[in-house]
Amino acid sequence: MKRLSGVLLMSEAAGHKTLGLAAQADIDLDAIIVSDSDALERSCANPHNLLLSFGTGVIVAPWILQKPGLLCLNVHAASPQYPGRDPHHFAVYDEAKQYGATMHYMTERVDAGAIVDVELFEVPALVTPKSLLDLANEAGWRLIERLFQRYPENGVPKTLDSITWGERKSTRKMFSELCRIEPTITKEEFGHRYRATAMPGYRNLYVDIHGMRFRIEEAM
Repeated sequence: MKRLSGVLLMSEAAGHKTLGLAAQADIDLDAIIVSDSDALERSCANPHNLLLSFGTGVIVAPWILQKPGLLCLNVHAASPQYPGRDPHHFAVYDEAKQYGATMHYMTERVDAGAIVDVELFEVPALVTPKSLLDLANEAGWRLIERLFQRYPENGVPKTLDSITWGERKSTRKMFSELCRIEPTITKEEFGHRYRATAMPGYRNLYVDIHGMRFRIEEAM
């Protein structure tokens, strides 16, 4: 049985699922599950073999990434063509035909490290951002499962030099601009943005009029 000492930067539920996937691959993963920067830095003060991040907005400090012998991997719930924030919204707006998840080495720049594995799928017709994100997260779990299955034989994963990140890295500001509606917008473009920016529990679309911001609610 292969033994690893690690830090899992993710939710408690995701951390326990990760431990289960490691056990299925006959890996004894002795890991601490953390979800914030303070807990991450305290945990990484001790020696570990693996730092695995999934589904978190926490930025890992450079001194952690530079620790000798620490394998730092992140799972980005989007295909390499969509680095950055809120990628599922932009993929829906672009009417992407293929999407997925990306496993890569962590660097000081977010979603910029060398890619080690990709899981892709065909995008269903009329997909919503929420369902696309759910599918991308499922793809991310397949990447983690594959990492552990291959680790006993291959060790540290090799980079896929033929696969690179897309040139456009989305930001929160870019998503805000996608959500901004002008009074002169066409009906077709309004419907396109309405579908691309939808997310249960959020009113993302808005219009600015005379210095006042109005959020657009779904019609009853």
